[in-house]
Amino acid sequence: MYIPLFTTAGKPVELLCNTSLSSDIMWTHDTGDPYVQYVLWNSRIDSDKSHHLSVKTTGGNFHNLFISDVHLGDRGLYNCYDEKGLRKAGYQLIVTGM
Repeated sequence: MYIPLFTTAGKPVELLCNTSLSSDIMWTHDTGDPYVQYVLWNSRIDSDKSHHLSVKTTGGNFHNLFISDVHLGDRGLYNCYDEKGLRKAGYQLIVTGM
């Protein structure tokens, strides 16, 4: 099940993920094409997206994906996984034009 999240291109958005004190997390992005993109893997943001993506760690157990300037290409499904590979959060990002 995915949480729908509506936003407008050019706006910032934050996707929340509670990983219970685990720092070894992974964020993925699925646009519906045959491949899932790893947004965050081994504590590194994908270099193609690093200009507008970051991970904010708050309270030690939230590792939130922050998109500073949403693009239409950012729409799709986002998943956060803990160190055991268990999905902790899932979002469907819906982006409208400016």
